[in-house]
Amino acid sequence: MEIGVGTILYEFSGKPLSVSVERIASFGIKYIDVLAFGIFNPALYPLGEQMRIAKIMERNDVRASSIITCGEGNLASDDKQEREKVLKQLKLAAQLVKELGGNQILIGKGVGNIDFHLSRERAENNAIILVKEFADWCLAQDIVITFELEPEWLHVCNSIQSMKRLIDKVGAPNIGANMDIGHLNILRTRPDECECLKDKIIHVHISDNNGLAHTNCVIGEGSVDVAWYIDQYIKWGVDDVAAKFGVVPVAAIEVGEPGEYITDSDMRLTKSYGHVLLNVAALQSPLTDKN
Repeated sequence: MEIGVGTILYEFSGKPLSVSVERIASFGIKYIDVLAFGIFNPALYPLGEQMRIAKIMERNDVRASSIITCGEGNLASDDKQEREKVLKQLKLAAQLVKELGGNQILIGKGVGNIDFHLSRERAENNAIILVKEFADWCLAQDIVITFELEPEWLHVCNSIQSMKRLIDKVGAPNIGANMDIGHLNILRTRPDECECLKDKIIHVHISDNNGLAHTNCVIGEGSVDVAWYIDQYIKWGVDDVAAKFGVVPVAAIEVGEPGEYITDSDMRLTKSYGHVLLNVAALQSPLTDKN
């Protein structure tokens, strides 16, 4: 399993993706989780800019380990036009990740949420229908999808059990699981309680919090035991599972709370990266000889 970094850390400091890539690469990190949100929504990116960023990534010898979709709209909505808008954004994001050297797209925002006057069952069914269509499209493009759970009640995917149910009901061969360990910390979900997904786990978010709020603080400043989770996933064979999906297994550092303005991105990454390297023996620095 390799270490990566999410661009959220630099987006929330107002840095464009071209700058984020250069800054992350300067740490010797080779894998970048691109946050397709806000100013980095791929729907806002002209093709020329996509190609420019792709060249920057190639020059710095980095690649997109995943693109994290948090676009506008609710894919679990009863509104057909809203779902179609979300699907369009998902496809644009998937096309962007291919340009950036990757083949994995993460469906964020808890795979949809439960609107007013909408039952959980109906919202889940709406999400399943849309994701099935998207998964078929991605399969033809050789793109792998991951689900991410959000630790709040009104998200469709808000627990290990709901993620397992969604994956099973969609039934597509190109859908795996992302484990955001900060989210699991809030839910009080132990590593061993993820066992029902051990054959689907191919990507990890290393995030931290105090166990009560979704803060994405500097890694090591919260209560998350990073090694506890990473060691379990490696024991289950995350590298082999990811290889079957045709992706590189990456544990990406994710720092930054939506809504905040970050003024010290490099320092937060320095502290977070150092904590992971010091405390998670299974993850080694890309600058370290692994032989």
